[in-house]
Amino acid sequence: MSDDKKKRVLGDEWLDWDGRPPEKDTSESRSTFLYLSLVVLALFIVIVLLFWYLVLPRFESFGSIWALVITCILGAAALSLIVWYVLLVTAVIWNKRYMNVCLTHGSRLFFLMLPFVTRLASSVGISKDRLSHSFIRVANKLAGPGKGPGPVLVLFPRCLRADIRSKAKEICSGYDNVRLHTAPGGTEARKIIRNTSPGAIVAVACERDLIAGIQDVAPKIPVIGIPNTRPEGPCTDTTIDMEELKEAIEFFLTPR
Repeated sequence: MSDDKKKRVLGDEWLDWDGRPPEKDTSESRSTFLYLSLVVLALFIVIVLLFWYLVLPRFESFGSIWALVITCILGAAALSLIVWYVLLVTAVIWNKRYMNVCLTHGSRLFFLMLPFVTRLASSVGISKDRLSHSFIRVANKLAGPGKGPGPVLVLFPRCLRADIRSKAKEICSGYDNVRLHTAPGGTEARKIIRNTSPGAIVAVACERDLIAGIQDVAPKIPVIGIPNTRPEGPCTDTTIDMEELKEAIEFFLTPR
């Protein structure tokens, strides 16, 4: 184990870190996830069509009505995937934040695609953290307005640089109905969410923690994830974009 790894407290998502310097910049645009997910979606549809091709003769042996039934079922499945993806892209590109369509009714598909897209990204030289960054940018575009009278909960990681934390606290204190908490890990974050009953969440963390958190709470609670930057590596002296923090808070506080 390297000395650099020994002198920092690692979060659960970084326990497999070997101490080597990770990527300092994991920024990745939304288009990366959208393009790669399109490839994965196309592969899913090819598999559906191949299955139809292989099983159709067997169903035809039972009568034409059964062949029609299986054709309609598989055709509807393929069409649903296409419609869902078109809605997803429309929401992201034209800034149509309707989580009820793309996440509430399609959340399982949205998250189930992630590991497949991650593997495809790895095969073309895009790291898991960069792909996760792109995924978070897509998910942020689908976040709906705050729900109910609950506060906007801002969750900070323990690893923010001291001056950055001070500035971020000052920003949060300038808004009504905003609650700020530090969550050392996922378990603590879940406890804070239960105790706070927020109407929306702004979560600051590394991509790995954000992915786990978004999967936990979306779409039950609208959430916007803000990936931190890690100039010193994971879990120490991280920074964030203050303007992005303000924009996320104001989005949830603005009546819609």
